[in-house]
Amino acid sequence: MAGPYNPPKKNEAFEFTVGLQDIANPGLFKSSPTVAAGDAKVDLDGAGLTNLGTAITVTPAATKCVRVQLSSDEMNADKVTVVISDQTSPPEWADLIICILTTA
Repeated sequence: MAGPYNPPKKNEAFEFTVGLQDIANPGLFKSSPTVAAGDAKVDLDGAGLTNLGTAITVTPAATKCVRVQLSSDEMNADKVTVVISDQTSPPEWADLIICILTTA
């Protein structure tokens, strides 16, 4: 991806898209996963997990694509770790961890 998201820069908003593995069908991404506020958390340089300011969303609707948006404050670290975990029991999709190394 070109433009403002490549490479990920410290103190600049960043956005990316992921797929979430379907617990009931391992190896396949979940179509239209149910996502909620609190399903995604961010850690800045090992300081501890906090909820994302913007909840993850299925975008475009009714697809397997989940958009993750990080604010400039959430990108204020050398190492940004995003943890995405279904809070329901049993979960409908598998946990996912993304590590982003920022540049100046």
